[in-house]
Amino acid sequence: MNTPLISAIALKHICWKSNCPDAGEISELINKVCPLYGISTLILHEFLANVLHESNEFRQYEEDLHYSAQRLMQVWPLRFKTIQEALPFAHNPQKLACKVYNGRMGNTEPLDGWEYRGSGPIQMTGKSNFTLFASWMDRKFNISKPVHQWARSIRTDTETGMHAACWIFSISKGLNDEALRDEMKRIIEKINGGWNGLQDRLKYYELCKRYLA
Repeated sequence: MNTPLISAIALKHICWKSNCPDAGEISELINKVCPLYGISTLILHEFLANVLHESNEFRQYEEDLHYSAQRLMQVWPLRFKTIQEALPFAHNPQKLACKVYNGRMGNTEPLDGWEYRGSGPIQMTGKSNFTLFASWMDRKFNISKPVHQWARSIRTDTETGMHAACWIFSISKGLNDEALRDEMKRIIEKINGGWNGLQDRLKYYELCKRYLA
């Protein structure tokens, strides 16, 4: 029997904000799913640090698109240059998702931006990513479902979400080698496209190094 990557107790220590109430279930899934993607004890630190930040410690599996008009102008300054432009999209997640995501990342249908908004513990976004993930699950695990069903499963099923997070990290982004080289900042940039949440991710990283064997 393979040695577990993480225990529920260790995960609780690492999740300093919430103490991870579902640590038992989550740790079992990490131990079950992560090795299927080559995520070993040597690189679990980098993977977990980013996933914990993106998912708010496995408590949030879909993008929060409830923004005020003022916040919309800060997050998407090129799209919302005035309060008048932002107001129709304030606190309207579906309308906002279609506004900011349609026409890119493979989103071609009127509601694709909403259907393929940030999902799962690593916030997979865009129909192109979901389509590639669906193909992977079919080829690798012989599990076949329409893409829109995968999108909904990633937001509601913890095990599917773990597969999606591992797929993004190890297959889509190909970050296992960077993780072996301990290139944490490069990994953050490739996942996030910038440095959003840098200090939070680094704090999780240090906690992982402390509590993981």
